[in-house]
Amino acid sequence: MKSASNIKAILSFLRQLEANNDRVWFKAHKEDYDALRQPWEADMGRLIGLVADYDDNVRGLGVKDCVYRIYRDIRFSHDKSPYKNYFSGVLGKGGRHTVMSSYYVHFEPGNLMICGGVWWPEKDILARLRSLIDAESEEFLKIIEHPDLTSRYQWESDTLKTMPKDWPKDHPLAKYLKMKEYILMMHPDEDYFDCDDWVERVAEDLRPLKPLHDFLNYVFE
Repeated sequence: MKSASNIKAILSFLRQLEANNDRVWFKAHKEDYDALRQPWEADMGRLIGLVADYDDNVRGLGVKDCVYRIYRDIRFSHDKSPYKNYFSGVLGKGGRHTVMSSYYVHFEPGNLMICGGVWWPEKDILARLRSLIDAESEEFLKIIEHPDLTSRYQWESDTLKTMPKDWPKDHPLAKYLKMKEYILMMHPDEDYFDCDDWVERVAEDLRPLKPLHDFLNYVFE
């Protein structure tokens, strides 16, 4: 099915927004923004439907549940720029408010991302994730070493410099037990989206993440 949105046009607009991040400029270009945002949200709706075909946690989500608004919350931020310079969305149980392992897509000039995992879990959840990985190490390694995953994704998780308390320094899974979050990413270039069926392409490239989500989300059950 032909995509409704033009990712290169979206990125061009976002570059302009990044250089002119103020309310006066945005108001003058609001029609341009709407003309790009609406078809992009329609495509995100299609992406939700395609992912829901293989992941029940995405089933029933609406576009508004998943996509982030362009407006920044600047109340407690030193950066007072009123607008985000990216379009993004989370696909997982609870949408953008989820704490579970989920899919994430991010469209930003120079920083295109397709990824998945658990972002910045709370302390008790992180402890449970580490315990799960230790207890079910064989299953975990089978999932993360699958060629469908390793050929697309790399770990880009914030990590401790030393092993967490109560874990031996020579643990065979030290690399993973030191992680403070569990995120796998791929960074496609703009040409990846320069096709009529980029939504289908993204849906298929997100599919290999599902076994990891199923594994990590065990701690939430």
